[in-house]
Amino acid sequence: MSTVTGTPAAAKSSSLTTSAKFRTFAIVFGVAAPIVYTISELLSLPLFTFHPATYRFEWGWAPGRSGEGPAMYWYGWVAGMLIGCTVLGTLATFAPERFIKKIPLALLWVLPILAIFPLVWALMPFWTKG
Repeated sequence: MSTVTGTPAAAKSSSLTTSAKFRTFAIVFGVAAPIVYTISELLSLPLFTFHPATYRFEWGWAPGRSGEGPAMYWYGWVAGMLIGCTVLGTLATFAPERFIKKIPLALLWVLPILAIFPLVWALMPFWTKG
């Protein structure tokens, strides 16, 4: 007599993690994120500028004002990257799966590591001030 219980093989559970569309979205989002962020940072293209001393937001890049402290661009770069990569990932879900399967998954960890070098180079003036 057997006491093993289980679900029939035919009863598959559908979830987001097994969805081919979500896999496509995640791969394209992950590959595009370091590229979009690095380009927007190097070209000084934040979605908005935040001035923390006065809690003021301005669209695009805006210089810091005298007596108000520095302007913060990082929030604008991240927001722009999130919006841009979401659009790219969503558009990729409409592409044939054979194109997405050609994207090497190694790019998901290689591109963020490679993005470190231009970002460190761009921050060099902050470290070399005398």
